[in-house]
Amino acid sequence: MEVRVLSSWRERLRGLLGSGEDARAVLITRCGSIHTFGMRYPLDVAFLSEVGVVLAVFRGVSPGEFRSHPEAWCTIERPARKGAWLEEGEQLWVVSVSVGMAG
Repeated sequence: MEVRVLSSWRERLRGLLGSGEDARAVLITRCGSIHTFGMRYPLDVAFLSEVGVVLAVFRGVSPGEFRSHPEAWCTIERPARKGAWLEEGEQLWVVSVSVGMAG
């Protein structure tokens, strides 16, 4: 799965807000809770531990809702889709990282 990493305060605050339903998944660092206030579409959300274990998964979180996990270190969100998604207990690994500058 390809994700865009959001690590700055501003990026983490915004998340997928303002994006379209075709947006790529994002990994939000240092994030144990999310909200969907202001979203125009539902999200699939997974909370991960510091070592990449999926702690909790929520599918189709509607706009205007809140989700959290007390042990989460980061969160992955994407526009809600049918089909495969992360599962509780699954271990994720970073395969490669691309760093670029917005231009």
